[in-house]
Amino acid sequence: MQVRTYHKNGKAVQFLGYSDIDASNAAKVVMGEVGDVGYFKPRLGTDEWIYDWIYKKEITDADLRKVLGK
Repeated sequence: MQVRTYHKNGKAVQFLGYSDIDASNAAKVVMGEVGDVGYFKPRLGTDEWIYDWIYKKEITDADLRKVLGK
């Protein structure tokens, strides 16, 4: 069985024998995230199943205009 470790803001939870989706969803609930505000990204360069929390940044029309210079 594989252990999947999820990290967010200095906290970690581990799940043994869960599928990728089930472990990710359970980690969101345990870590207190509701909705679609971020996701767990796999940590590269390790031979273990470790994931780090990444917040999504919502882009508005004003942000796009600023970047495009319009």
